[in-house]
Amino acid sequence: MKRRLLHTMTALTVVLAGSAVAAAPASASDAPGTVCILKENTWLRTAPHGTVLLTLTAGRGFRYHGQGWSDGTDWIYGHGAEYPSVDGWVPAGNTTC
Repeated sequence: MKRRLLHTMTALTVVLAGSAVAAAPASASDAPGTVCILKENTWLRTAPHGTVLLTLTAGRGFRYHGQGWSDGTDWIYGHGAEYPSVDGWVPAGNTTC
């Protein structure tokens, strides 16, 4: 009986933890700019087509402060909710902006 209760409680904990993660809102810092949502996992780069700084997760917020063009691609400059202190460039097509 104790083993069954332990298994039930463990399963319930995993389900509740997963629900909390899925319900977390997309957000970014309170810096000026427009908040968009990332449509897919996206690399944050030092410049358009530049070195990859880190990967931002789909469904999270991205606050952008600027915009640019490179090789026919629209790029936006800002930071993701996961790393509000690291600014960089992402393709605008990867966001809801």
